[in-house]
Amino acid sequence: MTGPDPDPDPHVTDAPVAATDPFAPSTSAVRVFAALGLLLLVVAYGAFFIIVMNQAYSGDGASGPLVGLAQGAMGLSAVVGLLALALPGDGMSYAARRGAVWLQYALAFAGPVLAAVDFA
Repeated sequence: MTGPDPDPDPHVTDAPVAATDPFAPSTSAVRVFAALGLLLLVVAYGAFFIIVMNQAYSGDGASGPLVGLAQGAMGLSAVVGLLALALPGDGMSYAARRGAVWLQYALAFAGPVLAAVDFA
């Protein structure tokens, strides 16, 4: 015969972050941030285009060496943003959705920054 189960640690909870943090945005608010990130991506593509055209027409006539990587980062930002926006609540946890939105914004900002790198 075994004894009773030990008491669980009172400091560990299985509740989602949104339920334990009163200042955490709701899932629908995180989806709104994902939609705003897609709008920000349009602005990032505009900045990317301006930077690449400026590098092409000034200096040695070539854009920076990281233009392909910048385009890949912004494309991945769009994919991550659409996943955070469109997946149902059961398909993605709150923490994963929030992390995806952070990643979306980071990749959108990284695109123009990588395009601006010019070693010449």
